[in-house]
Amino acid sequence: MSVELVSESDLRAALRPYRVDANEFEAGIRTRIEAGVVPLQDNTLDMDDPLLTVAATFIPYPLITGGKIAGSGAKLSSLTLAQKLLGYAALPAISLFLLVGATFFSVRKIHNLQKENQSDINDAQEMQAAAQQWWRSHRLAACTVFAAVLILPMIGATWLLFLLLLTSFGLLLYFLSSFARRGIGNRLLIAQSCLSGLILLSMAMQNPYAGLSEIHFVDQKLISVVLLFGTLILLPIVIISVARLGGREAFESKQKSTHWLIILSTFLVPGALFLIALSLFGKPADNQPSIFGGYVWIFLAAMIAVQISVVIWAYRRHSRKTDATQHVARPEWIPGALYVCITLPFLLSLTNQIWRPATPTRILNYVEAFEQGPYPSITFRNWEIPARWTIEQGLHPDLSRARGVLDNEIATDQDLLTFTLGSAFRVGLVRPDQIKTLPDLEQKQRSLLPETSSRKPQQITSLNQYAWVFYALAESEQLSSEDRDFLEQRLLATLNAAVGDTANVLDTALRVTQLLEVIDRPINRDQYRKQVHEWLREFHSKQTHSFQIAGGFEQYQGVSASMLATSDAVELMQIYGVPEELDLNWVRSYLRPLYFRPAGDKWIAAVTLDRLNSLPGVTQPTWFEWLYYERSLVAAVLLVVLCLYATLSSPLPELETKTVNEPESD
Repeated sequence: MSVELVSESDLRAALRPYRVDANEFEAGIRTRIEAGVVPLQDNTLDMDDPLLTVAATFIPYPLITGGKIAGSGAKLSSLTLAQKLLGYAALPAISLFLLVGATFFSVRKIHNLQKENQSDINDAQEMQAAAQQWWRSHRLAACTVFAAVLILPMIGATWLLFLLLLTSFGLLLYFLSSFARRGIGNRLLIAQSCLSGLILLSMAMQNPYAGLSEIHFVDQKLISVVLLFGTLILLPIVIISVARLGGREAFESKQKSTHWLIILSTFLVPGALFLIALSLFGKPADNQPSIFGGYVWIFLAAMIAVQISVVIWAYRRHSRKTDATQHVARPEWIPGALYVCITLPFLLSLTNQIWRPATPTRILNYVEAFEQGPYPSITFRNWEIPARWTIEQGLHPDLSRARGVLDNEIATDQDLLTFTLGSAFRVGLVRPDQIKTLPDLEQKQRSLLPETSSRKPQQITSLNQYAWVFYALAESEQLSSEDRDFLEQRLLATLNAAVGDTANVLDTALRVTQLLEVIDRPINRDQYRKQVHEWLREFHSKQTHSFQIAGGFEQYQGVSASMLATSDAVELMQIYGVPEELDLNWVRSYLRPLYFRPAGDKWIAAVTLDRLNSLPGVTQPTWFEWLYYERSLVAAVLLVVLCLYATLSSPLPELETKTVNEPESD
């Protein structure tokens, strides 16, 4: 079949009506460029990730594009309730404004409620019956709240804890309004409800999962401390209010007198707990100076004497028939004193990072004390990091104890001495006259520097076992220029061979860099900066494993972060700089002071955090970042303040006076 072709002139003539005018097209483009607005196409709204949908809803495009794109990412009405709550809690400015707004609204609501709050029921037993009836009518809701308080902290997400605390604001208002409607909104029941709620929240916030997976600058156990401290303030209010109503006898008509042995034992039990807590403060722990010094036993004896005196006084006053207006020493104080004696040691334990921070003086004491553990190589490795820091800071530590332990290790040729010598050389413990006496020095020298110089330089396996040999040969001036060049090639081959490894990569990179400095062949930082930065990003972990805090660096890829690997990473950043896209707040979060860290991790974390904050060009977190990342702690403080305000603004319970008509005389 023949095909008849259309001529080019005919095609041009047919398409000429659809041709765009060049001048008109150019003018339209220039107009839109000058306006700086590009309309957002509808097809760009399709987002598969729900988190991106939430972010696109709360962050308008003109805000993040400088006005270059108009419109919004998604409609707020298209989001579910859970997505809205997530957006409110996750975004910094919105969550903080939400916290301020909730606090202001709660204060205003409490103020308005207390204007109309009249405690109509003054009889203690009627008050108790009304409160029990309220709890029975809200049994299902109370069980739901208790379950949520216990389960939600196990997830560990900060935004969930934040929403839980914000929800507590609403629960407080509901308690206050419903009690006021029933005529029992007096100071006693409000204080008891707030006290119970704060205790429940404080126990829930001590969940080991809380605060592990997100950025924080302080220990999240301080949330429990704030809540428990609020209970200690509310406790006297409860006791005084009970006393105004005639004591516990007014609530329980058939109450037996407490035996004095039971009362005494209730004080001895917390006294024993307090003794355990004081024993940690009364003697140097982890080479820290004690708080109470040698007077800890005097302090403890005085505390027990006061406890026994209060018990005897309370029992004797309770045994007497006193006037109803004398409430000071009644036995209702005993449960409160028991609670205080149990809570105070617990608070001291949770806040020991405040009372005993890792100050330069304490770090220096730890370095100078040098308590040897069962494994010297591990002891020296953990001790070396704070020891080098004290030297860098010009604290001039006395290393005589550590040097004495090392001398014994060298003299007796202990196992794993090769690992110990690396740390010892880096700190400067080995004396020049000891180098020739070091075991296996000649053998390891031949292994590093073979006689056949034509041999191709190979990587050094088990670099940490050979690190001390570099120091020994360099300090004893046994290296020629050719030897240094050959060792440089071997070290660089070791560094290049680490590409693709999944274990000890950061440690290898740091050791190679340090050893090249030792042999006067410093590494070309510009050449290897990109590779080191890639390793830092690759081994940085934002995941939690086995109750470990996120934000550190992994020694073995895919496993929980290691304090030693994090220390190596920060030292690498001192040399090669901070890689892009690495949020240092994650590292600060991993190194934050905690109420408990195993072994010497407390000191390693402290000096590593100081090195991190001293990196060139690194800025400290702003006050806004502090407020955002610690918004749960701020919410806990505001919740305690609201509880105190609601309690103190409630009317005092009054003892109902019953008039007795005397019979008329005949």
